[in-house]
Amino acid sequence: MVDPQRLLRVAGVTREVLEEARRIRPEEGSVDHLRRVLDAIQAELREALPDELYQELDELTPDIRSGTLEELALAHAEILGWLEGLFQGTQLAIQLQAARALGEGRPGPPRPPREEPDSPDSRYL
Repeated sequence: MVDPQRLLRVAGVTREVLEEARRIRPEEGSVDHLRRVLDAIQAELREALPDELYQELDELTPDIRSGTLEELALAHAEILGWLEGLFQGTQLAIQLQAARALGEGRPGPPRPPREEPDSPDSRYL
């Protein structure tokens, strides 16, 4: 089962790391740190996501082991974009499910009584 709170925390960390990566100068220590953070984020997502969702994410994001600062920042952005898409898709699915549940439980608009074709029209009496 997906833990939404855990995924939101991972997304928050990913967003903050990405923003910080955009502000810093590319020093070797920064790049190494970003690489370690990316590995930790991927490990968290591996644990938090069902196999089929993790495989989708893994196929869409590059495997960067020795990337530049820009490549690592891009990998973080891809993960963040994928997570935000997952959240939006989940919210949409929940809204559709709720709308269907409301539609099934709610009676339709009232229908006028059906008159027999041979009965006189009582509106004119």
